[in-house]
Amino acid sequence: MDEKSGDRSTVHDVGRAPALNIQDVADAAGVSKTTVSHVLSGNRPVSQVTRDKVQAVMDELGFRPNFFAQALNSKKSHTVALIVQDITNPFYPALARGLQAAIAPMNQVVMLFDAGAGHSLVRAFVNDVIQRQVDGVVVAVSNVEDELLELQRAGIAVVAVGSGLSGFPIDWVSADDERMGSDATTHLHLKGHRRIATISGPPSAEPGTGRLAGYVKAMTELGLESDPKLCAVGDWTRGSGAAALYRLLDQEVPPTAVFCANDLMAIGALDAALESGLSVPGDIAIMGVDDIDAASLVRPSLTTVRVPAQDIGHAAGDLLLHRITEEKSTSHRHILVQHSLISRESV
Repeated sequence: MDEKSGDRSTVHDVGRAPALNIQDVADAAGVSKTTVSHVLSGNRPVSQVTRDKVQAVMDELGFRPNFFAQALNSKKSHTVALIVQDITNPFYPALARGLQAAIAPMNQVVMLFDAGAGHSLVRAFVNDVIQRQVDGVVVAVSNVEDELLELQRAGIAVVAVGSGLSGFPIDWVSADDERMGSDATTHLHLKGHRRIATISGPPSAEPGTGRLAGYVKAMTELGLESDPKLCAVGDWTRGSGAAALYRLLDQEVPPTAVFCANDLMAIGALDAALESGLSVPGDIAIMGVDDIDAASLVRPSLTTVRVPAQDIGHAAGDLLLHRITEEKSTSHRHILVQHSLISRESV
């Protein structure tokens, strides 16, 4: 064999090492394959001496257990899924952090999906979640009733965030959206405003419907004119808030205050007001909901209703773990998280 051929032969012989399996670990540790399986699953007692010995061998060999095989054998994936409306909205990463903190002690990890990708992809994600046999799902989005039923039929624990799915027999966590809309509108009235507008979220889904209902209720109870021209609709984004405020200002009698159904739209409204040459709050007061980090950073800083996203995520995680571990539990629980008014410079 010439040198060139030898080189070719050497390259051919060097390849990926065969994957290690449980039997390899058992042989190296001098224990049975069953013992290694018990160490990995934690489902059966193994002496600490044996456990340490097996773990040391796995570390030395660089053995990593097959995730899907473990899930199949134990019927637990140690994974939960979180479906949110828009991952670019800072509210949802905070919610995810709270969820992760709640489930971490049980060695669970979170799969995150952005429902803003479109309903067809939501359905595809739910099908994937079912195939992966995840232990549970937190649903923080509305209009997914069919998908929720599929998850329940598959025997997967489900917890809802918000009141959009409260009609289903599932655990759920929410804030009082109607009360938030009412409290914000009343606060603007107490600051001397009479012509109060609102920029709501999409009216067909929560939390937009609840916060709009609270605004309308407060306007009625305060004896203020509930002019349809004072109700603009956004899509929860900063740009939609700006566009909505421009429409509200393009009236013969523009509002002197605006309640926005979330902080991103309120910051957009603030952009539009300042670009229109208005002073805030001198010419127009602006108020939001959520108290995302940016609310305190914009100028003027934003008065808002604080919805503790991390607390909501943590509460959802607690409910989900309870549902996963207490399989015989049939009663369903609701946790109502309290909101609070954060007064800053925009009102």
